[in-house]
Amino acid sequence: MDIGDPALRKAATGKLSLALKLAQQLQADMDAWWSLNPASVVLDRRDDEQTIDIVLTTTPLPPIDDWYHTAADVLQNYRDALNRLTYSICYSMTAPSKPRDVSFPIRKNDESWAAWKKKHSMIPDSLQNRFYAFQPYVSGREYLSALTESNNIEKHADGFKFAVTLSELQIGPGSMTVEGLWNDDQLEPLLSVPAGDTFDIRAERQVIATIEVPARITDIGVGAVEPVFAFTPMMRFGDEEIPLLAAIDLIGREVTWAIAYITGTVETATDAPTHFEL
Repeated sequence: MDIGDPALRKAATGKLSLALKLAQQLQADMDAWWSLNPASVVLDRRDDEQTIDIVLTTTPLPPIDDWYHTAADVLQNYRDALNRLTYSICYSMTAPSKPRDVSFPIRKNDESWAAWKKKHSMIPDSLQNRFYAFQPYVSGREYLSALTESNNIEKHADGFKFAVTLSELQIGPGSMTVEGLWNDDQLEPLLSVPAGDTFDIRAERQVIATIEVPARITDIGVGAVEPVFAFTPMMRFGDEEIPLLAAIDLIGREVTWAIAYITGTVETATDAPTHFEL
């Protein structure tokens, strides 16, 4: 078998290309939403006159469901690309019979790897070693583990959790006038700024933090600098929280690298190539 035969990776690269196109469209859709300047901050003084709510208003809200489904499709196509590579290689060994268990191996330890290796004894050791090099516990890179976990969770009804979260907010410098005679060094220790329920964007208007002071606030000054925002789309599963776009990029590079290495278009599994030719 010639591992460099383009026919072996044709089905895999087709799925990979689809995933990359979807990822580009997702990025474009997110950029288009952000270009609308959808977010602003207002400071609301409560009736008790000692509390200021920092209120984030977001209009329009990000189309979270659409982004979630596109992201899930990207990740599934990454997985399909790896599986189709495995099928092509195995079928080249078993044709005309169809091979069994053609999922790309993503194993957690040597025991699990040995079980896969035994079931795929039709693959020469030299080629099995190329699969082995991309096991996360061997490579030290967890990207394929994250891909597997997200795909497995997505098989359930609720899928992985997805949110757009406020990851940075700067609203100063500003000032407020507090009743009474206070020096800064007296007032600062008494200030309390508890956060809101969540920094995830869930409503057009939501309190993200409050400022509580031990005296009546008589005036809220206007900040000299416009608020600075950063929103980060997050995927969550288990105890993991991963920035979505970074995950899609890093997992996509790992999948591309695996396909290229296993089919011989790159010769290293340890030093990340800067360029791929598939």
